[in-house]
Amino acid sequence: MRTIIFATYIILMVLMVACTAAKVEMPDDFALTFSWNTGSLPPEHRYDYVITIGPGAQGEFDYVPGYGDENDENRWVTSFAVTEDDLKTLYAYFRDQGFFDTKWGNPDTERIGGSTTSLILTAFGKDHPVPSISALKEADLDKVTDAQDYIRQFVPEAVWAEMEARQDAFKASRLD
Repeated sequence: MRTIIFATYIILMVLMVACTAAKVEMPDDFALTFSWNTGSLPPEHRYDYVITIGPGAQGEFDYVPGYGDENDENRWVTSFAVTEDDLKTLYAYFRDQGFFDTKWGNPDTERIGGSTTSLILTAFGKDHPVPSISALKEADLDKVTDAQDYIRQFVPEAVWAEMEARQDAFKASRLD
């Protein structure tokens, strides 16, 4: 009798572990759009960029110096490689961190003067917006800042170097 009870216990434990370990599949429409800007600075020091990843194995980096817009002659857009494994890793990160389920609260006071951000995650036909770091409760700030740093890692170093070179050239042209 003990052997049957023990065997039943082991079978139940194995089933529980298997069910817990089963991962939700990444949706085909998983994508993210992350934008960042320096905040209010003199035009020669200000810039913004947008990182778009997905849907599918694709990434894009869109940089605008100063206070320009999509029609600015100094705007630079480039694509970068993203693998299917990168997408799965990103999706798992945001799923495991609870970004698809979080109800973001309003801060007691909004931070003024620093950079502003926007992050929109798309999955299963629904957008999941994350408030700007300037409008987050203190408890959520580290979670979102860490996620933004995580996203930046998927952009190749060569793209960051090119953006910095373009920003330096823009700054130099404005100071002449």
